[in-house]
Amino acid sequence: MRKALLAGIALAFVLLSACGGKAPAALSHEDVQESVQQFYNEISSLDQTAKSSLEDFNEALASYSGGNMTADQLEKAIEKFQDTASDLSDKADDVKVTPGLPDNVEKLLTEAKDSFQKAYEIKKEASQSADSPDVTAEQFNQMNKNADIVMLYGISKLNEAREATGLLDTKKSE
Repeated sequence: MRKALLAGIALAFVLLSACGGKAPAALSHEDVQESVQQFYNEISSLDQTAKSSLEDFNEALASYSGGNMTADQLEKAIEKFQDTASDLSDKADDVKVTPGLPDNVEKLLTEAKDSFQKAYEIKKEASQSADSPDVTAEQFNQMNKNADIVMLYGISKLNEAREATGLLDTKKSE
């Protein structure tokens, strides 16, 4: 009798354990929209920081080229740009895609996240090469352009997710 009871408890434990690994329940349409909007807001915040950081860096380069900044000040500007690029890459990697989203939306957001993370990684690499004598200004600009192209792909995937959830209407009214 005791063996049967232990076997029953073990079976119940196995069944309960199996039930705990289920995929998350599907979200309501409003929850999906809220998740996509939150994702959009987080990415937009990162993008704004990236634009501001690049503008500051470009201004520092122009000031240095114009003789209005010392080499030490330029070095500090480069370090700040590098730190920001590194932080953005990490933060983009930390942006969460909510479980339970429709498969197409989850895929689009994952592609967007991966693109933004890669774009910031390229900007990080560009920032690290900014003071290298082996990298020309043209090469530095090309790295930033490449990052922008990857970022545009991410933006397109994010907008597709927003459109799929009804947050963005790209159809023109007739």
